[in-house]
Amino acid sequence: MKKLLLLITALCILASLPAHAWIEVEASYWFMKPSGNLDVGIDGLEGTTVDLGNDLGYGSRVGIPDVRIILGKYIEFGAEFFQFSMSANSTIHRDIQFHDLDFPIDADVSSSLDATFARGFVRLNLGTDVIHGGILGGGQYMDFSAKASSSLIGATEKDAKTGMPYVGAFLEVSPVEWFALRGSVCGFKWDFSDITARFIDVEVDALLTLDWFYAGAGYRYITINGEDNTYPVTADLKLSGPVVYAGLRW
Repeated sequence: MKKLLLLITALCILASLPAHAWIEVEASYWFMKPSGNLDVGIDGLEGTTVDLGNDLGYGSRVGIPDVRIILGKYIEFGAEFFQFSMSANSTIHRDIQFHDLDFPIDADVSSSLDATFARGFVRLNLGTDVIHGGILGGGQYMDFSAKASSSLIGATEKDAKTGMPYVGAFLEVSPVEWFALRGSVCGFKWDFSDITARFIDVEVDALLTLDWFYAGAGYRYITINGEDNTYPVTADLKLSGPVVYAGLRW
């Protein structure tokens, strides 16, 4: 009986914790639009630098689900995972060398870009219900795949994988109990062997809160610059767009 009372008391305490509490689970949907340049070579020879929009036809937004889990209070441990898969078709207006294939002018080229991001981090979260925030640090794994094909030429594909650390900061301000503004920024530059990678991830949001539930919307911007001198592969990508989300806090 005593153990049962202790369990009930503990559950009541968890249910009444402030916004930066023990457990936070958040799901979001990012309406992302890609832009930037990509160069995929082979055997030490550079390929053609292609523009995602002008050359390959990317321009539409892609819906990306994202899941984030945070455990702890004051010193918190978190994980985040998201991935995307997008494709485009275009009639190219110049000769393009992509990996081991040469696509001639006026060829109809189909391409796809797939990426997976997995993050784990620790963050220091200090402050009150009115204003709280802190610093964070962790590691990120990125898996990127680029494909291109033409019915007359054939198909080719190149994968690139890398892991890297990152650091950042975040802040949340609640001028009233039911409304909050929050922002975060993280990134890093990583040089390892023949791979150089740099990324910046910025997000600004507004949210409505109701006890343990919250929902909101904002804007997210990620820039990725990567280079693998072995093949070589160079990417200068920008991923940006509005995001909506909902979460639970205990």
